[in-house]
Amino acid sequence: MKTIPSTDSLFNTLKAENEPWLGDVFVSLPIFERLKEEYSTILYGETGSGKTAMLLELRRQQRKHMFTALWQPEPILEAPATGTALAQQAIKQALQACTESLVLEGALPQRLGEPAGHIASALQWFLQNYLPFDATFYIHDQAKHLPQDDLQWYLKLLEQSLPKIVKEQSSLKEQLRLLLAVLHAAQYERLWLMVDGLERWTPRQTGKQVEALLEAVLSTLVFFDLPDISFKFFVPAPLKSVLYKTSGVERHRSGEADLTWSSDPLREMLENRLTYALSSKKVSLASLCDEKEFLSWLNEYGGTSPRAWLRFTAPLILEFQKNGKRLTTAQTREFIQRHPAPLRLRRERNEIWLGEKCVANSSALEFRVLEYLVAHPEKLASLEELYYYAYKGLNSPPDKGEPDWAPQNTWRGAMDNVLMRIRQKIEPDPKIPLYLITHHGKGVELLHKEA
Repeated sequence: MKTIPSTDSLFNTLKAENEPWLGDVFVSLPIFERLKEEYSTILYGETGSGKTAMLLELRRQQRKHMFTALWQPEPILEAPATGTALAQQAIKQALQACTESLVLEGALPQRLGEPAGHIASALQWFLQNYLPFDATFYIHDQAKHLPQDDLQWYLKLLEQSLPKIVKEQSSLKEQLRLLLAVLHAAQYERLWLMVDGLERWTPRQTGKQVEALLEAVLSTLVFFDLPDISFKFFVPAPLKSVLYKTSGVERHRSGEADLTWSSDPLREMLENRLTYALSSKKVSLASLCDEKEFLSWLNEYGGTSPRAWLRFTAPLILEFQKNGKRLTTAQTREFIQRHPAPLRLRRERNEIWLGEKCVANSSALEFRVLEYLVAHPEKLASLEELYYYAYKGLNSPPDKGEPDWAPQNTWRGAMDNVLMRIRQKIEPDPKIPLYLITHHGKGVELLHKEA
């Protein structure tokens, strides 16, 4: 009997690594089939496009025959290296990730049983050299995550006196070959190194170092020439402009693909989760509301973002459950009016967005009016405050007689026109505003801004 997750976790929380039921609602795009092929691939996707969900489903489907190790690169904070030296430091990180994954997810005690001497020696060497701290202590520390028999198997392996199999001058390429020998002995066909978690590192948080690290790896062809190893990169779209120029891409050692969605698979994704949340039978969007009205709105304001489609649908489910029946056309329209797409500002580009829809042709003045309102959510803003901020760059109105002060009759018309233009661009119906509300004699309020 399945455990039904909450509506919030199905449509709002959206953290794929915390969704054990992901396989039951997963939508397989054509690009997913490409990822299942043996060669290395870089998958580019925007935040919220489902990169991590694809990674997790790929790991789930391939776990029997492929060893899939998750590597989340960390910035290298010691003396900065470049080129091959940086790539080697990166591969050492990757080998540590592989070794930890082997212990926690590789099922080696079951797959290897009593390993041959050279395999036992190789595995012992990896445990002693690539676990983050003393190998015996690490195994004891994983007691909550390992069955007792597995824990004892590893401790017995570490206690054995085995001949050294790795020479001091062994290169990283040779170490990777040795790791493959261990995996083949455990009946794994290939190693897939899955690279994810790059959104954690913004440029201010040493993101440039992580970017350089990936660039170095993709420019070091020796790592892509090893048989039975594939790299699967799950990369934020903005990094495409850097990585497409690397040797690994230019010489076709790694392919590139974009994670994009269209309306039909987005709808399938919604309905899969609706079914999982509400019924043992297939649930369609049409059974909740006027499908044409709601899908039209989702396409306009949710764009091609799975995250936006899911979050915009979450309150619809609550409305359906509250009513206990399908929303009529009029109720669907009224629901959309009560739950418009959130307004957000992209300050680095001076852009105004409603959900995933960029408001076209917005001026700097219009942006600054909204910027002031977003920055002061606790109060109604007077026209005077908005004028002096938008036109003069002042955080508060000057006193009469100060150099920037001007009589209201010289700027009131201009401010009214700016507010009118904003409404024409952001409001579905400027005559019945949802976002920019004027309280006559009191001031202006901005509603439905992104939290």
